Amino acid sequence: MRRLRDTDGTSTHRRHARYHMSKCKGAGTLHEQLRTEMTAKYTALRDGARASEDAEDASVDSMADRDRAEIRLENAIRDIDGEAAKIDRGDATVNAQKTIFPQGFGAEIDPEGEDQLKVLPALYTRLTPLASKGEMGTAITELQQAEAGLRAALLADAGADEEVARRFAAEVAARMAIREQLESAHGRLRDVYKSRPALAEQFFLNEGSSRGASKKASAPKAKADEGKKDEGKAAPEDKKDEGKKDEK
Repeated sequence: MRRLRDTDGTSTHRRHARYHMSKCKGAGTLHEQLRTEMTAKYTALRDGARASEDAEDASVDSMADRDRAEIRLENAIRDIDGEAAKIDRGDATVNAQKTIFPQGFGAEIDPEGEDQLKVLPALYTRLTPLASKGEMGTAITELQQAEAGLRAALLADAGADEEVARRFAAEVAARMAIREQLESAHGRLRDVYKSRPALAEQFFLNEGSSRGASKKASAPKAKADEGKKDEGKAAPEDKKDEGKKDEK
């Protein structure tokens, strides 16, 4: 029996589990018991793998939501800069743009993720004296809403990442259960076939065996043989052409 390793992927574990389940079917009382035990563990791995994939998909969605929320906040900052420019055009002595963005608004939108939120307290402080000018109050309200949206999106994104890690850990644990079941079944079957313990090996997948190799090669070989047979027949032109196609 090939002993699986923890570095073998889920698909490999599923193949070995499925083969063992199918070979044990109808082979005897113990074999049916082993089949029942493996079926439960196979199902847990299959469902766990699907849940892990779903969690990964949800994580991608949450990442997109986070990026969209961050862009909304950056645009709200740009709108504030635009409103400050309007105020300065109406009264240059206010110097709104320089007051709000002493280094330009680019310095406020360059940070990403959690760091983007860290620039906001100081920005709100500089905005407060100008909140009643023009439409600045509306622009500030939009910024506050965008901030709330980004905070929620970052929290959801972090939760999605945690779910991916949790689901993957469960998948890895399900793989381990498969390996343990195969080891247990191997030992119990060898006990059954005490005089000929090698008979136990037939219930476990050996992908490197000549039987497995010949099975993989049989389909292409059969098609090639069909081509040769068709090629040798005295047949109308269309049949000969079919033989050539099969030979290819």
